[in-house]
Amino acid sequence: MPEDVINDVRSKVDIVDTISQYMTLTRKGKNYLGICPFHDDHDPSMSVSPDRQIYKCFVCGAGGNVFSFIQNFEKIGFIDAVIKAASTVNIDLSEYESTQTRPVDTHTQRLLEAMAEAEQFTSYQLFSRDGKEALDKLEGRGYSQDLIRQFRLGVAGGNNQLANYLLAKGFTQEELIEADLVRMSDDGIRDVFYNRIMFPIMNPFGKVIAFSARALSDSNSVKYINTSETPIYTKGRTLYNFHIAKDQARSMEFVVVCEGVTDVIAMTKAGMPNTVATLGVACTDEQIRLLKQCSSNVVLAYDGDRAGIEATYAIGKRLKESQCNVSVWYNDSGLDPDDAVRKLGGDTVKQGIEDRIHWLDFIISYAVGNYGTESFEKNKRVAEFVIDHLKTEDELTQSYYLKRVADVTKLDMAVLNTVLSKQTERRQMPVSTKTIVEIPKRHDVSIPEQAILKQMLNSKEAAYVFRDQLGFLISDLATNLALVILDVYRTENSIQFADILSLDIHDSMRQLVIEIDLSDIAGEYDKDSLSENIEIVRRELVRMGILSLKNEGSHQQQLDEKIRLLNEAIQQKRNTLK
Repeated sequence: MPEDVINDVRSKVDIVDTISQYMTLTRKGKNYLGICPFHDDHDPSMSVSPDRQIYKCFVCGAGGNVFSFIQNFEKIGFIDAVIKAASTVNIDLSEYESTQTRPVDTHTQRLLEAMAEAEQFTSYQLFSRDGKEALDKLEGRGYSQDLIRQFRLGVAGGNNQLANYLLAKGFTQEELIEADLVRMSDDGIRDVFYNRIMFPIMNPFGKVIAFSARALSDSNSVKYINTSETPIYTKGRTLYNFHIAKDQARSMEFVVVCEGVTDVIAMTKAGMPNTVATLGVACTDEQIRLLKQCSSNVVLAYDGDRAGIEATYAIGKRLKESQCNVSVWYNDSGLDPDDAVRKLGGDTVKQGIEDRIHWLDFIISYAVGNYGTESFEKNKRVAEFVIDHLKTEDELTQSYYLKRVADVTKLDMAVLNTVLSKQTERRQMPVSTKTIVEIPKRHDVSIPEQAILKQMLNSKEAAYVFRDQLGFLISDLATNLALVILDVYRTENSIQFADILSLDIHDSMRQLVIEIDLSDIAGEYDKDSLSENIEIVRRELVRMGILSLKNEGSHQQQLDEKIRLLNEAIQQKRNTLK
């Protein structure tokens, strides 16, 4: 792919808009901040610059332009990332797809193809004569055919229909076993899913990676069975309906979280397409990361029974620790969302989501439900429990909810305030400096070298002054970057920082460019400043005995001879540093 094509795409794609499709960004001054997706981040540490069109995490060091973000986030090749970015601004680069993109993992691709074929077969079966019983059940639950097709529902019959179909399509027994579509028995392979309604589970890109399957017969003691973990499916890394809900959640500015697949479909039917499911009552760090890509405002809508309430508390607590704004659907019906929509009506449930309660209102209700308020000891435990959750809140929130605790427990407000103050002070005690971990230095490029490089990146004249007066730097990394800059200036009169990151350069050089760009070092071309830094570097090179070869060529007039001597000097320098 030609560099001018890559640069054209880069200039037309806005990095803030693109990254906002993957995670929530908040404007702060002229830049945007977000939770870094490349390390276990809890406080926003990634900065995105719309002016420079680059991003940088100040904790883990991840950084680059829009292409490197897509490349690292989706774990795809560079050309794939350019093609994907181009598609967002209606630039067709499909001509580069078949020959230039990174080879696909054929093993993974085969498993995905098997799952796709399984989904298509079971979907076809649902609308055939053999699927009438399943279709009647779904329509009896209020599912329209549009809703059924949206969630790609299907049915798996008996007699190894699915296995026979997939084997006929050319898949091997080993592939189907690995995808957990069939299992070995004493009689040979057997379908994992049979006589069941099929709910496909998709990855973030809408590809089927697993199934949740509900028994057709109400007398079946095993209501649901699910795909076990496979090379393409890990339950703890998946949110059901994420591929659809993420855009809806960003538009609606909150995401609803339920337990199961039918809850999501019911919520969607009720007008909440921004709903996902954790596929159980646990929530992993990876699932929290996915939720925060949808929105930092999370509404928990688990079942109204005791297990659902406990899940709401456990998951909500983890989300709060991850800096999410948590609220709760007040569900006192004892029903799960699916039953609530069918029995109470979609409008009632939707209104309940819109009237969701604050996390601390839930905490008070949860504490009272756990401990009761019939005695001093019980009231004391309620107060201590709630105060423990108030420590991280702002003063106005603390004041409001402390008064609520006093009203509920009949305890003295002043005493409660004293207890809270002591808890807050304990939390704010300074941490021992022994626990502070310094971020390791990522390069050995000195400040004078960085100053020279920054002026070179901002000025062609500065680059040519460097070329004529010095030619190379102390650090190999800095020298190589200088040569890259000079090479760009052969055809361009100016350099965009974001464009140089698109070149085929090493990650360490890419990181150096970002750090130089974001540093406080003056970047505007200043002849005196540049000369001063060149002289500092020259003296250090002389001290290292590296400039002698270059000085041999001071009276040579031919450019080719100067280049030969320069390259020889660089090689000598590299040899001394080995």
